Amino acid sequence: MTKRREITQWLPLAILAIATALLFYPLIFGRALFWGLPSLQFYPWRQFAFDEIREGRIPFWNPYVGGGAPLIANYQSAIFYPPNWLHLFLSNYYAMGLIAILHVFWAGLGMWLFTGHLGFAPLGRGVSVLSFALGNYCIARFGSFPTTDAAAWIPWMFWITLRILEQRRLRDIGLMGMITGMQLLAGHAQTTWYGLVALGLFALWYTRWPARPTAPKLRFLALLLCGIALVLGLGVAAIQLVLTQELLSQSQRSGGVDYKVLTNLSYAPARIFTMFTPRFFGTPADGSYLTKGRGVYFEDTAYIGFLPLISAIAAMIGWFQRRKLLKHHPIFRSVPFWSLLSLAGLLLATGRFGPFYPFLYNHVPTFDNFREPVRWLIWPAFGLSILAGIGAHGWGRSPRVIFWTRLSAAAGGGIVVVSLLSALFLQTADSEALQVLVRAMVALGVVIFISAILTLTQPPTGLASSSLARWQIAVLIFIAGDLIWSALGLNPTVSRDFYQRDFSISKPIGRLYWFEDYEKKVKFDDYFDLDDYRVATRRWLSARTSLLPNLNMLDDIAIFNNFDPLEPDAHVRYIELIEDAGPNSGKLLWAAGVGQTYGETQPRGWQGEGTEFITPLEPSTVWMVPNAIPVANQTEATQQLLNRDWSPDQTVIIEAADFEPITDASFTEAEVEVLSERPNERRYRVTSDGAGYLVLASTWYPGWEVEIDGQEATLYQANLTFQAIEIPAGGADVTLRYRPNGFGAGVLVTFIAVLLCLMLIAIGLFRAPTEN
Repeated sequence: MTKRREITQWLPLAILAIATALLFYPLIFGRALFWGLPSLQFYPWRQFAFDEIREGRIPFWNPYVGGGAPLIANYQSAIFYPPNWLHLFLSNYYAMGLIAILHVFWAGLGMWLFTGHLGFAPLGRGVSVLSFALGNYCIARFGSFPTTDAAAWIPWMFWITLRILEQRRLRDIGLMGMITGMQLLAGHAQTTWYGLVALGLFALWYTRWPARPTAPKLRFLALLLCGIALVLGLGVAAIQLVLTQELLSQSQRSGGVDYKVLTNLSYAPARIFTMFTPRFFGTPADGSYLTKGRGVYFEDTAYIGFLPLISAIAAMIGWFQRRKLLKHHPIFRSVPFWSLLSLAGLLLATGRFGPFYPFLYNHVPTFDNFREPVRWLIWPAFGLSILAGIGAHGWGRSPRVIFWTRLSAAAGGGIVVVSLLSALFLQTADSEALQVLVRAMVALGVVIFISAILTLTQPPTGLASSSLARWQIAVLIFIAGDLIWSALGLNPTVSRDFYQRDFSISKPIGRLYWFEDYEKKVKFDDYFDLDDYRVATRRWLSARTSLLPNLNMLDDIAIFNNFDPLEPDAHVRYIELIEDAGPNSGKLLWAAGVGQTYGETQPRGWQGEGTEFITPLEPSTVWMVPNAIPVANQTEATQQLLNRDWSPDQTVIIEAADFEPITDASFTEAEVEVLSERPNERRYRVTSDGAGYLVLASTWYPGWEVEIDGQEATLYQANLTFQAIEIPAGGADVTLRYRPNGFGAGVLVTFIAVLLCLMLIAIGLFRAPTEN
């Protein structure tokens, strides 16, 4: 009997593993993720970063986007996240898919541990495991790796917090520190923050209403220990957080995000129907998605399965019926918390469609920093999955249940029949929306009917355990099958050849620049259509060679656009000047080292046909100028850039409070020789017959330092976003190096925090026999 019980306990994880393998078998057998962010962000970042590491260099700086940009400081690159180190040992495309698959199982394992600690029976644990790990919130976002990686740690955080609240053990404090650090390193601050807020609310709720009577002092001590563990977690992730904090302070988001931009993706109330049938508005997997630009499917979906959703509703009803007898039904005692958490998440996700988001945006910290309110759906995705497991404990065969279940079976069958007849009689109606609705209602009717049949066929209490086990397996397989069906086609794959570097792509003269409107048109209309994922799959070769940001990194081609989530603010302002100037942007483009553009706007004096234009004057990313104009701030720098008399090959605009232009005779002839250019270090030799300024069309950013003939010198912020160095008469050897501020301190803090966590775990393990 014991062996059978163990098999039953672990069965949900086995079903999860099989379901995950079935859903993602193309990745297991060598195909590659590519649609959207995998190819436009994560693969280019990580390929470059781990190539640098193999060369023995830390990938601090990315020279291929913008005028150069921080790479490791880019939080979503997640280079310090240990699972991503698989890129060092496997092919990048395979590591990318495998890591994502493993996180699906990791999310399920965490949920299995947490629900086990809550006292769920095997069936309830299985329902929660499958509905969260295979639910649409994680699977539809599967290619947004940092989001799903961070979400996978949420149940682990709840599990370890609950252990500390109940047991207050040293090893759990150390373990929570490591788990917190892993979630912070996973690379998605928004998901991590929402998870931590939910965790804090849970800790406070559980402290107020503990499962077992506990002295108030011990409750306070438990909260204090959780706080210590969180601080240790911050220390574990310090190596990343120090760099990201500096980038955030220098970025376009340092002062918050515009309300309209921030709330762009908000959860429209009508989308609640997709909680019951995920394809109510169609799906981009087959091109039937009906929103036409008014939503993004993978952001809007939070389907956890029809049967789990009904089970979650049953848990709420069950709590109401048992609310005065909870000591006899302890499994239902947490229902109010999970219900309120789910409801709060749904309301917050409505964003601009709700009445209170403007107030939160203006008065509550962090609400003006995180874009897309729809991501609050992580709360209902998690909370409803827990409720679904609780509801499974109330699954019975009372006369009332049987009566309503029979009605549901009839209703489900009726929905299928009526929908099919409607399709038959209205087949001449040329309405895509009608066809989508019919398919959605047929799917809804089928799952209602099967759910009802499963309820009616539940073995009576006292029947042989083998019959009950078979029935439970059928329930879990149905849930897994429903979720697999809902996710089909949401993560398109292509041949691994997509990421090869042997494509014949002619390198542009200087940097490449995409005018923003044209970039969006090409990206979303020609390739990555948000309403039809099949477009990019059919045109994958053309998409691969398009040089869209950041695909250019795959071929070592520099581009002035930057598709990173955080960009240096001065760079963003410079881009805005280019966009505003339109046909008059020639000087600005030349000063940025741009020699070729794509767009429907042709810079004056440039050559080309269609949408591709080439400058008549070959650009450079480093040159000498004889003159400088000092300015005090970015506003003055912008005014000088827009001055019609400004010539970037003659004058540099330097932003510095104590700068005074050189008084020595300026050069008449100068030559710049490139000695070496690496991401974190560049060396030049300047020969001139007088003094002047070396201008570099490279992003000015804290951490860059310069030496002239081996002596430290001042690196000026020039032309709003670039770099400039004062060169003495006769020339000099110039060396620029980038080392992020605070990196050494971050490494030290991380080392100490990891050491403390491991020590607490080790001490706790040695003391375990006495504690027990």
